[in-house]
Amino acid sequence: MTPDQLKCIRLRDCFYAGYSMPQYCIDNGIKNPLIASYDPEFLWEIYVQFRYDKRIMPQLSLISGEPVTVAHSVACVLNGQLFNKINYNDTGKYDRIIMLTTNRFKELPADKTVYFDSLLGQFIQYVYAERPLYDYLNQNTGAKVIVTNIPNIKNNEYTSEYEKKVLKKSIHQLRRELETRNGKTIETRFDEFGYSNDEVHAILALSGNKTNLDGTTDLLDNDHPLVMTKGGIRKTANQEGEYQNTIWCMGTCIYYGIGSPYDKTIESYLQKIFNENGHKYRVENVSQFYSGRYQDIFYNLNRLPVKKDDIVLICLQGLHARGIPFFDIDHIFDRPHDHGEVFADAGHINERGNKVLAQKMYEYLRENDFFKNFKYDIPSDFPPVHQYGVVCIQNRGGGSLSVNIKRSLNSIRRSSERYAL
Repeated sequence: MTPDQLKCIRLRDCFYAGYSMPQYCIDNGIKNPLIASYDPEFLWEIYVQFRYDKRIMPQLSLISGEPVTVAHSVACVLNGQLFNKINYNDTGKYDRIIMLTTNRFKELPADKTVYFDSLLGQFIQYVYAERPLYDYLNQNTGAKVIVTNIPNIKNNEYTSEYEKKVLKKSIHQLRRELETRNGKTIETRFDEFGYSNDEVHAILALSGNKTNLDGTTDLLDNDHPLVMTKGGIRKTANQEGEYQNTIWCMGTCIYYGIGSPYDKTIESYLQKIFNENGHKYRVENVSQFYSGRYQDIFYNLNRLPVKKDDIVLICLQGLHARGIPFFDIDHIFDRPHDHGEVFADAGHINERGNKVLAQKMYEYLRENDFFKNFKYDIPSDFPPVHQYGVVCIQNRGGGSLSVNIKRSLNSIRRSSERYAL
């Protein structure tokens, strides 16, 4: 499978999530596009999108090779469609040229040609960040949402010898070594914090998770004294006294705290800082092992019991949405810095890094007055997303599924119980 074919799969996934090539053209004022690809079958799929939509009909052309008739029957739309070879001398009549390839062509006008990598980036940001977050904020007008990302080791002339070492082996490889050590004691990168091999394994393994019938996911309970997970939430230390609002930290394993005990996660350090500065915020760790599965994040986001002036810090791994605050931490640990060794491997930080990141997060929130008066620049009539629970699970307190979906889920649940599925 070629890189372009892999990107085609991602583009199709965006279509299944509710955003099509015709809609992209409408949103960008494109009325007469030329769409070209090396792959006639992918052109056929794009053609079907436009054939169903019917608001625009583009010209579709092959970049190379002879004219091809694709003799498929897709949902009985047509039984074939001819794609002519691209004519570079005839591209001036199109208001946009969409090249479904990463290759660049000098013959094409740069000011109106969109290439696959750029196109896919726009689709992914739109589908996996902007549409669901805009819809969420329109439904939860009192909530404050901030998008953030994750840091990683930048291997350059300043990279430390320790960082070069941990770059060679991930914490997941270390976990597997601990599982198969047969009682022997092995050296780990967490020894400096005073943990035994068993304790290191516990904070690397943490707990598994389960997927519920409504699309949400839950971490399994874990009562290990260094892990402490219950009801899908990892315990945050230093939660004490009364509080007025909640900061919900929702991200991947870095925010969950893999490689750290529960009292030294980002959330626990952040809670301690709030307490010391007299702020009535409660910090909750609702992060999980999403690993790029954005749909899981949005299913879970829509069931949080968020109230007015609560803050949701949501990690979308490199994506952010226009009009929504973005706390960029990608370069916080770029060398040179004086924080010491903060990485557990190329993409995970240790408890020392958690403490630094919590302080940076607090400073960001304080400098922006916790976004109490922030006005989100989002469309009020933004069309809802029909996937990932953003419409199906709209309200707080567990969601609000339609009657038909509830009946279907109950039927599936009864069947699974009856047949022990």
